[in-house]
Amino acid sequence: MKNIVIIGGGTGTFTLLSGLRKFPTNNSVIVSSADDGGSTGRLRKELDVFPPGDLRQCLLGLSYTEKETQDLFAYRFEKGELQGHTVGNIIIAALSKTLGGVESAIKQASKMLNVRGEVVPVTLFPTKLSATLNNGKTVVGEHNIDEPKIKSRPAIKSLQLSPSAPANKRVLRSLERADVIVLGPGDLFTSILPNLLVKGVSEAIAKSKAKKVLVVNLMTKKGQTDNFTAADFVNTVNKYLGKAKLDTVIINNKKPAVNILAKYKKEGAKLIAAEGVKKLKIKAIAKDLLSKNVFGKVNGDSLKRSYLRHDPDKLAKIIYEL
Repeated sequence: MKNIVIIGGGTGTFTLLSGLRKFPTNNSVIVSSADDGGSTGRLRKELDVFPPGDLRQCLLGLSYTEKETQDLFAYRFEKGELQGHTVGNIIIAALSKTLGGVESAIKQASKMLNVRGEVVPVTLFPTKLSATLNNGKTVVGEHNIDEPKIKSRPAIKSLQLSPSAPANKRVLRSLERADVIVLGPGDLFTSILPNLLVKGVSEAIAKSKAKKVLVVNLMTKKGQTDNFTAADFVNTVNKYLGKAKLDTVIINNKKPAVNILAKYKKEGAKLIAAEGVKKLKIKAIAKDLLSKNVFGKVNGDSLKRSYLRHDPDKLAKIIYEL
C-alpha cells in the first residue's frame, strides 16, 4: 500500500482526499498551524487552541462514518452568536481543552469520524504568519495575507513564521516513510508554504526518497498569485523547499465556462496557464482535471471560496499511478 503525504489543508486537500480514499493508499495530511481566519481565527483567539478549521476539513476527507455524523461536523451556523462557526471546529476546540492538547483532540475526533489515515499538525506550537511585500511593507496574519483589504497589493516577496517552531516528530516520520509527497492544491502562500517554514520540514522532504509532486491550482488568487503561471508555482515552491526539488507538476488544461471565468475576472483572478513548464526540466502532467460541478458559498461562511475545484477522481488517479 502506497504511503501518500499531502501538505496543505482546506478545500483543496479535502477534494484530493475525496478521490484518494477510493484507492489502496495510506494517506497522511500535514496541516499548518498559522490559520487565523473565519471561525478558526475566532476560536484560536478566544480559546487559545490550535487552529481547528483545516484539521476538520482533512478529518472529514478521511472519514468513513455515516453521512449524518459527517454533516454534523460540517454544519455551519447561519445566525446568532455562533454565526460562521462549524460544529466540527467547536468540537475539536472542546476536545483540545478537555483532553489537554490538539493531538489528543485529533485522535478522539478520528474515532468519532472513523478516520482511515492521519491528520498531523506540522508543529504543536501556534504560529503567526507574516509576508514581506515587494515594496518592503509587511502584512501580519494568515487571514490578512489571504484576503487583502485593499484593491491592489504588491506581490509577496517572502514569508516568515513566528515563533520559529520545531516540526512535530510525527510529521518527520510521515515524510520519512512516504512514497509520494503532494503539495496542494490549495492557497500557495497561506496553506502550503507555511508548512515548509517550520524547522526540519524542508530538510526531511529533501532526505525522503518519495516523489515530490505539486498540484497547481486552477485559478490565480488576488493578492497571492496574481498573473502566476504554472512555472511560477513550481519556482516558488522549489524556493521554499530548499535542497529538495519537485519531481512532477500536475496542471489542469481544461478551460472553464465563459460565465465562470467572468466571475473570477471580477475578483481579479484568471485561469493558470501551463506556460514555461517545459523549460523547467520537470515531469509535467497536463490533463482535464476540472470538476463538472460549480460550487457556491455556504450560508454563514465569512471567507471567500472557489467556484471551481479539481475533479477528485481524476486527480487521485494520476497521483496513485505515479
